[in-house]
Amino acid sequence: MPIRAHLDIITTTKHIKGDKNDRGTSISRHNTNRIHYFFCSHGSEKKETIKRIIFKSIMLIYIVGVVGYTIFPILIDREIGGGGATIFQLGVNIIPFAAMGDIYTQMGDGGRNHALYQVIGNIIMFIPLGCLYPLCSKCRVSWKRMFWISLSASLFIELSQLAQNIVFQTAFRSADIDDVILNVSGGFIGYALFRLCKPLFKKMKLYNF
Repeated sequence: MPIRAHLDIITTTKHIKGDKNDRGTSISRHNTNRIHYFFCSHGSEKKETIKRIIFKSIMLIYIVGVVGYTIFPILIDREIGGGGATIFQLGVNIIPFAAMGDIYTQMGDGGRNHALYQVIGNIIMFIPLGCLYPLCSKCRVSWKRMFWISLSASLFIELSQLAQNIVFQTAFRSADIDDVILNVSGGFIGYALFRLCKPLFKKMKLYNF
C-alpha cells in the first residue's frame, strides 16, 4: 500500500473517532443538562405549585365566607309581622344608586348608618376577589375579564337571594342593582391593588404573566 494512502486511512480513522467522541460528549452534556433541569427546575415548579395551592385555599375560604354571609341562613318562616299575616315581597330594587341615596335621605342616624354600612360593606366584600383571582388564575387577567368575573359573582348572589324570596315567600333578603354596582366597584379596587403590587408578586414568583 502506498504511504500516502496509508496516511489518508489513518487520518480518516482519527476523524471518525473524533466525531464519535464529540457526539458522545454532546450526548453526555445533553443528559447532564436534563438531569440538572429535573432536579433544579422541578423543585422550583413544586414550590410554585405549593404557593398556588395556598392562594387557591385562601380563595376557597373567601368564597365560602361570602356565600355563608350573603345566602345563608335561609329563612323559611313565612310569618312576618303580627297577627299571623303572610306577607310576600320580592324585595327587588332595579333603580341604580337608590340605596346609595338613602345615606342622605334616611331619617335618623340609625338608618343613615345602616345605609352607609351596606354601601361600604358591599365594596369591601369584593376587594379580595380582585386581589386573589389574578393570583389563582392560570391565564392573564385583564380589566375586562375582572369586570365579567365580578359581575357574574355578584349576579349569582343577588339571583340566589331573589330565588329565596320567591320560593319561601319572604323578604328576608333583597336583590338590589346597587349591590351589583358596588360589588363590581370593589372587584375593580381589588384588581387595582393587585396591579399596584404586581412587580412585588413577580419578584416573589407569585405571578408569571
